[in-house]
Amino acid sequence: MLDVLSQAEIDKLLASMQTGEADETDSGMGESVRPYDFKTANRFTREQIRAINLVFKNFGHLFSNHLMAMLRTNCESELLSIEEVSFSEFNNSIPSPVVLAIINAQPFNGSIIMEMTKEISYSIISRVLGGTKEIDSEGRQFTEIELAIIERVLWQSLRIFDESWDKLMEVSSTLEKVETSMQFAQIVDMNEPILLVTLNVIIGAESGLMCFCLPHQVLEPFTKKLSTRHIYSTQMRQAAVDPERILKSIKNTGIEITAEFSPTMATVSEIASLEVGDVIQLSHKVDAPLLLKFQNVPKYRAALGTSKNKLALKILEEVRGDEENE
Repeated sequence: MLDVLSQAEIDKLLASMQTGEADETDSGMGESVRPYDFKTANRFTREQIRAINLVFKNFGHLFSNHLMAMLRTNCESELLSIEEVSFSEFNNSIPSPVVLAIINAQPFNGSIIMEMTKEISYSIISRVLGGTKEIDSEGRQFTEIELAIIERVLWQSLRIFDESWDKLMEVSSTLEKVETSMQFAQIVDMNEPILLVTLNVIIGAESGLMCFCLPHQVLEPFTKKLSTRHIYSTQMRQAAVDPERILKSIKNTGIEITAEFSPTMATVSEIASLEVGDVIQLSHKVDAPLLLKFQNVPKYRAALGTSKNKLALKILEEVRGDEENE
């Protein structure tokens, strides 16, 4: 808080201004000049950070549910902070060893880094292998088998990462590689500004951090979409029912069609004694219709025949509801 000038100081200041001898330092209001560093200029607006905040809050909720289903234990994932730093600051803060996933997320223009601390990584490895106690991670390097397990978990996590962006845009991610040291994970220039998203992950009694490095040049082409206004407008558009779009989607839905013969009973000994060349006699008559099913639901009876040198079915009659239960 600035000091309040006394009446005597005010009179002295006015007198010095009249004589042209005013000194900026006597006013008590002078501030030291700090040079502006354009390398560290803020590139992300508050609106964009708020949009990213909503995305990763959603990711944290989905990721904790995924871990609970996969590890069969209590898991929590909470968004801690989102801050703008340079890539060099992020690079210098990463310990070794650590799990670094290089992610190629389309349509973003470049790669994203997902970092998982060794505490969380070893906890996931232990529980995937059936253990309940935490692995002593002090001074250990990841083995090839452990990295293979983590890589599989990361692949599954990418589906959740894509889903968390649905309110803003459609994202499709692939895992480029997994590294354990930052010297092999430099994806942008050291002075490039990034958004560092930090989540606290709790697995059982173990806790650790998961971080996402989002470079500015990766998100720059989509800055107009990074706003809460865009999220809410997208939700309103999705909420509006479009009958034509729904009908088109239904018409293009793939359905499995199967045709079944009447079931034939056989004993275990008969099946065990089968050899190459043996013939199984079916209880289905040659001229009897086949049961046509759509997604395992009986719908029609059909006759077996050929059309243009290919097997074909001719629909004879519709299966009624009381026949479906027989």
